[in-house]
Amino acid sequence: MNRIMCLLQLLLLLALPMSGEGSAFGGVGIDGVPRADGTIAVRQIVAGGPAHLAGIKAGDIIVQVDGTPTAGSDFKFIVDRRLRGRAGTPVLILVRRPGNPKTLSFKMIRRQLAVGGDKTQPKGN
Repeated sequence: MNRIMCLLQLLLLLALPMSGEGSAFGGVGIDGVPRADGTIAVRQIVAGGPAHLAGIKAGDIIVQVDGTPTAGSDFKFIVDRRLRGRAGTPVLILVRRPGNPKTLSFKMIRRQLAVGGDKTQPKGN
């Protein structure tokens, strides 16, 4: 019985975040949705977040994150491993903006964001 209890306690400890680990998580404040071609459409931006302050707008199409193209990539991987990361670390995002023939480049620093914060949306939504 003691052996089972020890194993259960060990599993519980492994499942819980380490002290301070949750505080190191950061993002850029983009709510995106996958498109058929694998790129990511920016649906909403967290007001005052890194993406908003950098100038990314709802409706932009993310085509690259830190040198990794989004087209043909796994959406969850791009979000979990590229857009999100340790707070205080830089990320470079390339976007296409409807009506603009040039690819736009945005370098920002990930930071902790309040869940459920104010978001900006494209006009008409």
